Amino acid sequence: MPNKPPPLKLSRDEDVFLRHWMYDEVHFQEGPGPAKRQQLEHQAIPADLAILVAAAMPDLAEQEAAGLGPPPIEPPHWPWTEKTLRNQLEKARSVLAGRTETQEFQGNRRGA
Repeated sequence: MPNKPPPLKLSRDEDVFLRHWMYDEVHFQEGPGPAKRQQLEHQAIPADLAILVAAAMPDLAEQEAAGLGPPPIEPPHWPWTEKTLRNQLEKARSVLAGRTETQEFQGNRRGA
């Protein structure tokens, strides 16, 4: 049976930014927060940031806690260049594809 792939590794700045971004998304009715403003400023696609979150934080309770807050104490700083964001997205998609393959394998084993 294949092992689950490890979560995507994030730098400290990436982790702080994404946790702020999740908080901003959940609290959108209060207006755009600092991470959301940076996302818009860099014209980043929200779904791309969500892919990074899913790959780096597979625990839904951890995602929920980040969204509900409080946000990290340190302020968010956009941690990527266009190239580094693209590279992280490739890694994230690979991690998520590995999880899907593992789940499919386990499902096939149970049904056998």
